[in-house]
Amino acid sequence: MAKYQKLNEPVFITNIDLINSIHGGEVYEIKMMGIKSQKQFKTYADPANQNWQHWHWIVDLAERKGVVLTGCKLKDPTKGLINADSSVVPEYVVTKDELADILEQYWKSQDKFNNLFGTGNED
Repeated sequence: MAKYQKLNEPVFITNIDLINSIHGGEVYEIKMMGIKSQKQFKTYADPANQNWQHWHWIVDLAERKGVVLTGCKLKDPTKGLINADSSVVPEYVVTKDELADILEQYWKSQDKFNNLFGTGNED
């Protein structure tokens, strides 16, 4: 069995904060939301760690743009914690306003579909 569970949906970055690490120094707390589930996720990227090579340009980009990522793996599904060693791929990069408009349209279309046909979870 795989150590980390693959997240089966793209996520978009909602917020990035530079915070104090419990191990000393500072790390970036990167908050994300699942596009389909709208569940909250987060990861911590440390500039002192080797995985920073995967995150430094994504952090820089996400401070200016709306970024959608794939390739996330869950380190702790109960906490929504994404493994910072995941090989994330930025699949979509647009202005933050454009991403907000696209997501709003997508979620409204899903609501309309579910109202007409149900979610498939009914007995």
